[in-house]
Amino acid sequence: MANPATGTTPQATESPEGTEARTSAAALQARLVRRKLVENSITVIVFLGLFAVFGLWLGDRFLNADARLLDVHQSVPILLLGLAVLVTLVPGMFDLSVAGVATLSCFLVVGLTVREGWPFPIVLLIVLGVGVLTGLINGFLVERLRVNSFIATLGTGGVCAGISAVYSGGTFVGPQPAGPQLPSWFGSFAAFSQKAPSWMIALGVLVAGVTMFFGLDRVRPVSWGRNRWLTTKAVLLVVIAAVLVFVFGLADWISAVSWLIFFLLLTALVIWVLLQHTTFGRHLQAIGSNRSAALLAGVKVQRQVMKSFVLGGTLASVSGIALAASQGTAAPDSAASFLLPAFAAAFLSTVVLSDGRFTVPGTIIGGVFVVWVGLALILGGLHPTWVAVVNGVVLVGAVALSTAMRSHR
Repeated sequence: MANPATGTTPQATESPEGTEARTSAAALQARLVRRKLVENSITVIVFLGLFAVFGLWLGDRFLNADARLLDVHQSVPILLLGLAVLVTLVPGMFDLSVAGVATLSCFLVVGLTVREGWPFPIVLLIVLGVGVLTGLINGFLVERLRVNSFIATLGTGGVCAGISAVYSGGTFVGPQPAGPQLPSWFGSFAAFSQKAPSWMIALGVLVAGVTMFFGLDRVRPVSWGRNRWLTTKAVLLVVIAAVLVFVFGLADWISAVSWLIFFLLLTALVIWVLLQHTTFGRHLQAIGSNRSAALLAGVKVQRQVMKSFVLGGTLASVSGIALAASQGTAAPDSAASFLLPAFAAAFLSTVVLSDGRFTVPGTIIGGVFVVWVGLALILGGLHPTWVAVVNGVVLVGAVALSTAMRSHR
């Protein structure tokens, strides 16, 4: 009501209790944000601490950009297989067939080209078709016939590995001096000496920085003003950029990226966009969170899960193609040993810059970290046969840590 003497309406005043409650809520929210940032980053901090120890211990044998990128270059088939595993883990399924599909794809790429003399573009289409077909079979078995995903994909993976053994006669398949050869560009594409243009990699780093700048808005404290938050983000990114440039020598890393690594990053970008910014990706995440709720919300669960198996099979075929390019030959069970590190990379994504969800960046970063840890231990004198033990420990540790963090929340 207006004051008769002044003609003004008195402003409502907030009680001290209300002001204190609002301040306490803002402080609590700020603490939760800080705790979330720490929890999401703790795995990266642990790995960076390990790398610092390895650097002090091994010196230039470990702190060498070319050598470490060569490790990543050689591990591209494994990281691609990690992405293949990831797309089915998101909706809560397991695909154990990816290693068999990659092995068969490698044999078909080499064999159909150097043995049968088929045109290479046709060979690539056939190999990708094998991945799609295997994914369709897996999806049909799991979603239509209700076969457990472990059993179904283990069986189809065994069939693919068996077909590759039958086709090769259990021996190596490779080009002969007097016979057809793999295309020269195919081998050059996988050669570490062939570097991707630096400007393309720099552009990718810039895009990643911009994405991170806007992505930080998800953890903005409610009580912070817009200008304060923009200043904080800008300072944080400047500090990160300075560390990358002056401490880790970012320019050296950019100039040493090979075409195969660039292909891996481009594939990861496509899968990230697909899972994070499309209806298909949101449906897969909803299915993984609560299948029944997703079904009640109108999601065509069976169709989307089958699509995820098809995508996983296609990525497994791409991994086999990358393996054929890097080796130039096909060996029996050549991708069998990739299954464990692929799953380790995928599960590490739940604790690498993540709050328990499977993510594409976490898979790539986690997979690279596992590779570097194994190689550092080998440089330090560990026998290479222990690498599988390291991968197993990392896989169990990642799953245990992710489960513990979710239970804590």
